[in-house]
Amino acid sequence: MISLRRLFPSCSIATFVLVLLTVFVAACAGGESTDDTAVETPAPPAAPESTSYDPAILEVDGRSEDDHYRDTGTKPLELYAFFGVEPGMVIGDLSTSMMYNAHILSQIAGTDGKVYAIIGLGDSVNDRFRARTETAYAERSVGDVLANVELIDTLEDLPENSLDVLITVRNYHDFGEREARVANVPRMLRVLKPGGILGAVDAHTDKADERDESVHRMNEALALEEIVEGGFEFVEASDLLYNSEDTFDFDGRREGDPIHRYFIQRWVMKFTKPMN
Repeated sequence: MISLRRLFPSCSIATFVLVLLTVFVAACAGGESTDDTAVETPAPPAAPESTSYDPAILEVDGRSEDDHYRDTGTKPLELYAFFGVEPGMVIGDLSTSMMYNAHILSQIAGTDGKVYAIIGLGDSVNDRFRARTETAYAERSVGDVLANVELIDTLEDLPENSLDVLITVRNYHDFGEREARVANVPRMLRVLKPGGILGAVDAHTDKADERDESVHRMNEALALEEIVEGGFEFVEASDLLYNSEDTFDFDGRREGDPIHRYFIQRWVMKFTKPMN
């Protein structure tokens, strides 16, 4: 059976419903009309305007050669556009690590926006990880390029309903086993404004019933189920970072892996916090 999600990976659920309804109506009206008046087929809904950014964002000071190589596999501008990141927003980069995402997001947010580079994934941070992130922040802070970025330890350092967007890239699986993952979703939900966006990315595995920690991967359908169970509403998925050559049995970090970690298959999903 062909999945509509694979046929229309960037469509929203509402669009799927409209497509199905249109097909149903057309099927019911099959055969010749007994009315002389021609039935006009309704025009498809107009596609929403896509967000786009100045490519010079990727050329700002403080970015490394590895960052530029990573751009080719991560497609950050297309990714953030899919999530709907816009200038002036308040954005959180969860488990920011070496601050690759926070650096670019700061340029999109602009002087009217704010980026919180959140060091820890859980509710505490070890000193080694904090020191590594602080070093990355210092190396990237050339001039005022990160003037709108603030390092914070955890999600608990943010007030409730404070973010427009929260980004979690390649770390949802690090919450642990299923019970721990579901328990951590409300922590992300709390800091988002009603209607705020959760943009989630992780490396995909074809193991359906659990994450595959041996290669740092997480099944897409399982993650979707858990994040919705935790309180979010699913908006849409994208195949932007799919790679048909991936065999899901390596993490792309070791010498000899057939695909570098920046290019292995990753799922991309967009969620929203309910309005009430």
